[in-house]
Amino acid sequence: MIYLLLLGLAIILPKSTVLSESSYSMKEAYSQSLALSRKMHQDVRILLLKYKQQQMGTQSFEDFSFLMASLPVINMNFSYWLNMEEGKRIQLIIKDLKVFQSHIEAKCLYEEQHLHQSQLVQDLQLIKCDISDLVFQMHLQLKSLNVPVPVVSEPLVPKSLLNPQLEWNSKLQGYIILRDLEQYLGKVVRDFTFLKSKY
Repeated sequence: MIYLLLLGLAIILPKSTVLSESSYSMKEAYSQSLALSRKMHQDVRILLLKYKQQQMGTQSFEDFSFLMASLPVINMNFSYWLNMEEGKRIQLIIKDLKVFQSHIEAKCLYEEQHLHQSQLVQDLQLIKCDISDLVFQMHLQLKSLNVPVPVVSEPLVPKSLLNPQLEWNSKLQGYIILRDLEQYLGKVVRDFTFLKSKY
């Protein structure tokens, strides 16, 4: 039996009715991050469709032959993914999202300085803010797990992203960033679904 003091009165609760504080808090934390990552995934998917229509000429535009080596690798061996330690999984997401965030910031700077596309910049800034919110949540999760927050140096952004030679190159870079971020956020949703299921 577990005794709780409430207003000076001793209340006896059966042990089975008392949830583990750490288990409860982590389940709630992962539920919040799952909800936010799902929202971000949907928002980026919608923005990608709009971007392809406005910048590439059609929503059906797809070309996976174009890559940016500076962006995180999305595909991962399933066995490795399944057996990752809880803290390592969160640390990796933080590092990868920071890279996406730096690329979005560089794209915003170029758009503001050269093309003055205020609506696109506004949409990208909202995504960047959501990334910051999700990273903050994961910092708290690592603290609860007694795992250090990874020290993330300023990710390197390709010079071509800040100063593309052709306007088409700039449009293509924006497409690649949003395309890969949409795919990566799908993985993040799976990560938090998996983490939540462990509690």
